Amino acid sequence: MDKILTKAVWKMRKEDSCEQGREVNVTLIKTGRSSYQIYFPTSGCRYACTMCNYGFRHPVREKEILQELDTICNYLEKEAQNSIVILEASGSFLDERELTEQLQEKIMKRIAETSIKEVQIETHYRTITTEKVDKIKEIFKSKNITFELGLESTNPEVLKIYNKAIDLEQLLKIIWLCQKNGVGISLNVMLGAPLLTINEQIVDTINSVEWILKNCPQDTSIVLFPLNIKDYTLIKHMYNQGRYSMVYDMAFIEVLREIPQEELHRVYISWYGNRCNEFHGEKAIIKPYHCSKCKNELESFYRSFVESTTAIQKEKLIKDIAGFNCQCKIEFLRLKESQKLESSYTERLEIEKKLLVKELNL
Repeated sequence: MDKILTKAVWKMRKEDSCEQGREVNVTLIKTGRSSYQIYFPTSGCRYACTMCNYGFRHPVREKEILQELDTICNYLEKEAQNSIVILEASGSFLDERELTEQLQEKIMKRIAETSIKEVQIETHYRTITTEKVDKIKEIFKSKNITFELGLESTNPEVLKIYNKAIDLEQLLKIIWLCQKNGVGISLNVMLGAPLLTINEQIVDTINSVEWILKNCPQDTSIVLFPLNIKDYTLIKHMYNQGRYSMVYDMAFIEVLREIPQEELHRVYISWYGNRCNEFHGEKAIIKPYHCSKCKNELESFYRSFVESTTAIQKEKLIKDIAGFNCQCKIEFLRLKESQKLESSYTERLEIEKKLLVKELNL
């Protein structure tokens, strides 16, 4: 991680004095179809990504966490049998800095007692080892297991802009290790990297999807995220300074249009515009941009895409929404064609870092 970007990110996070140290309950979030997220408050993510605000430090109250989890599991047993449950923390569920290994095991063993059919664990790829995989498989026995990993981009220069430390070669080794041991992988890919033009953002996301299709096991899932501008992030600071613009929904649609029809069955979308920030409220997130004319159509599209189970259904939905015409689509196409930057991503990042040093007294 870059020293200047990391200092800037942590300075942004520390601005929310009310959030730091606040006791937060284990939270159940319904995410569409038959899937649920269970969020565990932790001591905070160790990483400092420019778009992320997961660094808040919450007290890890083991007794209360297990009691709250028990209530959630009782609800899932009654209302959500055969569902998918995603375990997430303030960054990486399997990071012992966030949750001790003993607490991780207690949580997983309680989840294993329920009748849910699949468990997804959101974590950093560096927390995954052969020993961890063996232990998790032993706990969940016959349940399907998937690791959800934040990739965001496969361009090393873009990863530097995100301040994201990923060794793609090592990541692939972990992915194939999981494949060998019967554990699934879901990779998150983001649209909307700062310092890039709209067209560059689209191309970066498409290239990242193509890298996954070429290099990863055929059952690897791809989850696409349009970047949301969140409070207490470096992206929000850049937005306030006029150096970052929200993602266009139409750019997200354009990415989806480029994915081969035969691969759409493994493509999912998340944070598609109908959820507020669970802890800071609705106004804490600036969502992708669309005009009033296409608002209802886009919401219907996202909702239907999440509920769709086949590539044919998804392809038809994409084709229909891509054919819809409105003012923001005209704006998007005009900007996409007019934005030109000759400097390299590295040069742009160095300029941005100099501005941050001055603005934030780093």
